Amino acid sequence: EVEAAETEEAVPSEEYTEAETVEETMSEEETEEVIPEEDAEVAEEVCEAITLSQDERQVLLRIVQAEAGTCDEEGKLLVANVILNRVECDEFPDTVREVVYQKSQFSPVMNGTIDTCKITEETESAVSRALNGEDISDGALYFMNRKKSASRNVRWFDTRLQFLFKHGEHEFFK
Repeated sequence: EVEAAETEEAVPSEEYTEAETVEETMSEEETEEVIPEEDAEVAEEVCEAITLSQDERQVLLRIVQAEAGTCDEEGKLLVANVILNRVECDEFPDTVREVVYQKSQFSPVMNGTIDTCKITEETESAVSRALNGEDISDGALYFMNRKKSASRNVRWFDTRLQFLFKHGEHEFFK
């Protein structure tokens, strides 16, 4: 029953395509009737589903668990969103594996915890949500935990990136 409730909120992207087509041919007042405000917000957060190979999915699961294992599910979703945003961004490599293993990017890769973490059901759920197109990151490409980061790294984030928001102990930037 819980899965059904969650599924009802995530409207397939084909319905948005149809709504967008209707929107182009209708006046502003009519458009509001077709797409209620709360549904429009969901449309902005739900993008196209992403298909990964089993290997790529495992890499994503491991980096999310290693980076955000103590975070709530939204914190895990945000980390998955950042990885997937990087894959889509021209400034980063084109695959999850290449993004995650890019030199000096993620401390769990550097310290080996990516290989020893145990993936939880909550991490599985967060990654599935991200792969199904749910993006709550506002386009974030970077995140850090200020308390656990070296001062030179914190300075780099603060002087070179645009701060977006904080969730739990992670701050998100682009």
